[in-house]
Amino acid sequence: MGINESHMLDSMWDITLALAPWLLLGTLVAGLLHVALPPGFIRRQLRGRFGVLKAVALGVPLPLCSCGVIPAGLGLKRDGASNGASIGFLISTPQTGVDSVFVSASFLGWPFALFKVVAALVTGIVGGLFADWADADTDSMDTEAEPSHTVERNLQEMLRHSLDVIRTIWVWLVVGIVASALIHTYVPDSFFGDVSGRGDLVSMVAILVVSLPLYVCATASVPIAAAFVAGGMPVGAAIVFLMAGP
Repeated sequence: MGINESHMLDSMWDITLALAPWLLLGTLVAGLLHVALPPGFIRRQLRGRFGVLKAVALGVPLPLCSCGVIPAGLGLKRDGASNGASIGFLISTPQTGVDSVFVSASFLGWPFALFKVVAALVTGIVGGLFADWADADTDSMDTEAEPSHTVERNLQEMLRHSLDVIRTIWVWLVVGIVASALIHTYVPDSFFGDVSGRGDLVSMVAILVVSLPLYVCATASVPIAAAFVAGGMPVGAAIVFLMAGP
């Protein structure tokens, strides 16, 4: 086995270890929401004109990373949230969180931290509204009734729902882990420093392309971005990294 192949396997294992606790947290949040909220609550609250706004407001303070938010968002969709509300939740939640805000303020200052929160709110709302607009015809014909069976409010039902969500997404989780490991293995460590001297726009586009398939949680990405800024990266490119990475 070559050095790169060995490095890639190590990266895949490290990424799996890093995302596992957050993925577990996300599935438990999905299961908890499923059994704790009254029947039909999500369908009533996370649909319609203000459904996207409510979903984004719910997601921004939650400390869920890019993998943990997937089962939680999928759980909302299964329990009746609109596509727009689900997409808004998925976009805004991993970008920030209560823990991430304080870490951002510590490393980069409060103006930067507050801008990060505003960016998560705006991108989540815009993305969710666009999803609702694009899906307007389908949504208007959605006559699916609320589940006729009564959801059991117990630990067994919570775990069943959580495991059901995991079964739905596990293949794509593997794809994501492999893609992220490829980036870690074949993109040199000097890449971010090299692009910082090529102009703000070039830096932002390059950071965007590389950050999208990476697995970086909102909190862990802050000290990395701070190091990039200290090394000469434009602040705008650091913002792109903090939004696109998570």
